[in-house]
Amino acid sequence: MNASYLVKKVRSKVIYGAIVALASYLTLSYSFNTPLSLNKTISIAEPKVNLEKLIEAANAEGKLIWYESSLAQQAEKIAAAFNKRYPEIKVEHVRLRGSDVGVRVLAESQAGATTADVAVSGLDTLMALNKRGVLERVKWTEELGVFSGLVEVPYAVASTCATYVLVYNTELISEADAPKNWEDVLNPKFKGKIGIWQRLTAFANLVPAWGEEKSMAYAKKIKEQNPKFYQSTFPLNAAVSAGEVSLGISIYHTAVPSLKKGAPIKIVFTNPTTITILQSGIPKKAAHPNAAKLFVAWLSSLEGALAYESATNRGNALLPGTKTFEMLKGVNLSYFPGEQAPELAVWLKKVEEVIHR
Repeated sequence: MNASYLVKKVRSKVIYGAIVALASYLTLSYSFNTPLSLNKTISIAEPKVNLEKLIEAANAEGKLIWYESSLAQQAEKIAAAFNKRYPEIKVEHVRLRGSDVGVRVLAESQAGATTADVAVSGLDTLMALNKRGVLERVKWTEELGVFSGLVEVPYAVASTCATYVLVYNTELISEADAPKNWEDVLNPKFKGKIGIWQRLTAFANLVPAWGEEKSMAYAKKIKEQNPKFYQSTFPLNAAVSAGEVSLGISIYHTAVPSLKKGAPIKIVFTNPTTITILQSGIPKKAAHPNAAKLFVAWLSSLEGALAYESATNRGNALLPGTKTFEMLKGVNLSYFPGEQAPELAVWLKKVEEVIHR
């Protein structure tokens, strides 16, 4: 299989500075050849939009319902930041796993019940909802001024990313011996000392960068390392911190709290870095569609993205100006974009068949 999906390369301080200065008005256009080969060109294309009528309509609605996975205290911080700019709109956050968002929105929409105004999940989930005719199609950039680099489909906007990283215990592994990339994880000295999330998304997302042959060969070698499996990355990070395992393949935003608490760990970004993008969509049955549009536009702005990132440690790797974008400058990002999002489930199953069997 020719994995020529998408690998975005974030690079060049000069380009970066220009993008940040013009973040609301820039379009990134990409030319792709083979995986890990990218040319980036920049053109000023985003229109200035007037949101006064939308704000007025959103204020009249006075509320929005947001289905999303953040903790309640994190969502409260995000809502408070939104209300500094739009104080007349109450944000009602409903915490749901991404996989549950689609099921609930579909059931509520079909039943004519109250559902989300903004639904956040993976693009594969929102794509399935779109095929059922559940989601609104919005001119995100032309009408709302959303940065076009976040818009791959007309029914969703890339809101944030789960960024996969290596985490190691600094008391068990010296900096000199620490893994710097995916291949280093295969060192025999780490055999039986590696922890991984039992959901193997990090490995499946290597396919766009590496292709089928290399990715599947790597999965077989990971299995030979006799890793320990964890139900989520939270207990995985705790295990690395406690020395139960010396090395983990984890997610950045779940590892940061342990680091901030003083745990003896260090985070390493690999090249390529695999990511999972979470998208925001607006159901057709939304009771507060104008507030929903305003909220998504705000989340997609640098102000909203930084507020979300500050509250959750989960930033948008595709939006210039975020801390996550800055951390990943010069790093190739590997994931299944746009209409190819369902491919992730296909490759996830194949990787699981290798590593879990």
